[in-house]
Amino acid sequence: MESSSSLKGSALGKLVVTSGLLHSSWSKILEIHNPPYSNQDPGLQVSKKKKDSGLEFQIHREEKFTLVVFSAPPICRSSSSDSTLLHVKDKENPFPFLCSENNPSFSLHTPAFNLFTSASTSLTYLKSELLQTLKSEKPVIITGAALGGSVASLYTLWLLETIEPTLKRPLCITFGSPLIGDASLQQILENSVRNSCFLHVVSAQTRIKMDFFKPFGTFLICFDSGCVCIEDHVAVTELLNGVHDSGLVDYSQVLNRLDQSMLSLADSRLIPEDVIKGIEKRAEMKNLRFDMMFKKLNDMKISMAYIEWYKKKCKEVKIGYYDRFKTQLAFPSKEFDINIKNHHKSELNRFWKSVVEEVERRPQSDASILKRRFLFSGNNYRRMIEPLDIAEYYLEGRKEYRTTGRSHHYVMLEKWFGMESILIEKERCKKRDLSDLLTFDSCFWAEVEDSLIVINQLNTTVGMRDDVREVLTRKLVEFEGYVWEIITKREVSPEIFLEESSFMKWWKEYKKIKGFNSFYLTEFMNTRKYESYGKSQ
Repeated sequence: MESSSSLKGSALGKLVVTSGLLHSSWSKILEIHNPPYSNQDPGLQVSKKKKDSGLEFQIHREEKFTLVVFSAPPICRSSSSDSTLLHVKDKENPFPFLCSENNPSFSLHTPAFNLFTSASTSLTYLKSELLQTLKSEKPVIITGAALGGSVASLYTLWLLETIEPTLKRPLCITFGSPLIGDASLQQILENSVRNSCFLHVVSAQTRIKMDFFKPFGTFLICFDSGCVCIEDHVAVTELLNGVHDSGLVDYSQVLNRLDQSMLSLADSRLIPEDVIKGIEKRAEMKNLRFDMMFKKLNDMKISMAYIEWYKKKCKEVKIGYYDRFKTQLAFPSKEFDINIKNHHKSELNRFWKSVVEEVERRPQSDASILKRRFLFSGNNYRRMIEPLDIAEYYLEGRKEYRTTGRSHHYVMLEKWFGMESILIEKERCKKRDLSDLLTFDSCFWAEVEDSLIVINQLNTTVGMRDDVREVLTRKLVEFEGYVWEIITKREVSPEIFLEESSFMKWWKEYKKIKGFNSFYLTEFMNTRKYESYGKSQ
């Protein structure tokens, strides 16, 4: 009897077993530990790198896939529990993209982390090589056993961040490997899209130490009478918690038993009843949170209606809502404007941050459903509200919002919409009126503000060196090109051309610096063609 709520990873388990990937991976692991000197296939393309630290990897380019095998020396028992704390602001942190506002730091298994960082140069070259392989649509499998599997997991996390959304993600398969991260990393990765890229094969007789380090990904747990695939990290902990043997276990017999027990791959009878009940209860709680979010979305439409009404009123007095909001923040006068900031905008931000957190916690299949159903609402929210957050940010005297001040939830909403909107959002037709268009790039006003800061530097700094002035002027020219591109694509709201807007202030100052030598905007702005921009033709 199969419990669908508890064994969602069974599909991945069946895939790797039936495809022969487990046997292929394990055989290559055995080769890297015991290299064959006479029986190697002369037609097989193998490249091999070795580090002084003891980390070694091989690339096997086979007909249907590319296999990367990591090998590492046994773990010293005295250091097997050591951890390394990484913070988002640490310059030496190779994984800052995993950090967020709620989880700004996490700890990694020190032996695996040290091996990974010691081979950074070689692994960077390997990354470039594998990215080209992925572009050829050839699957990439990354594998390793014991500590080698832990390094393979770290490398896969590092590689995933640079893979374009349209490419197939690699699959990391480990055998009896130590866990690599603490509870914070588990929370970051649990049930996320990244989570689906990891399959950890573990013999039920081999216990894994879980007092500090926590599991993530899918676990294929092999018993004498069969095996199960589990994604629920609490259940994995209950089934496997113990003292880990850091030696290399021969999984050949385990895989042979697995072949003979294929029909029981997702058999919940192999799991104690109390563990099954715990999994189902946690799944039920997740679904309850999921349902509550959809109900809350309707409530958020009321706050969005207030913001849209605010935008309309600003337009009536010929001032963009971005500049009106910025002015009201600096000189609050009307209760309604204050309420927009303190109630409606704050409520929307809290809700959408919670949505993003929930999506990142859910399995990939569920997250895709969530993203599709929330796609347009989340995109409209981002384009409408992020400019107001930008106004607050720059009034505090800060700069470079896009790179140093942007909230993680905006980044993810934009990324998800970009991944799934290619076929949804059609090109803006020239006949279409754009008067109600929300600027596509929700960071547009941050770019304007940074360019105004550059202009102020050029105008107020006395005795500026020519090379510094040239760099600053180049930034303005780059911003001009960016603006012209989104104008020609009809991706910017006509309200940026209102006479008192921050953008028009930028243009007037920029024209003093460049005269009539601007690359893109001179004719468009000086002939006032912008006045007809966005009007139906």
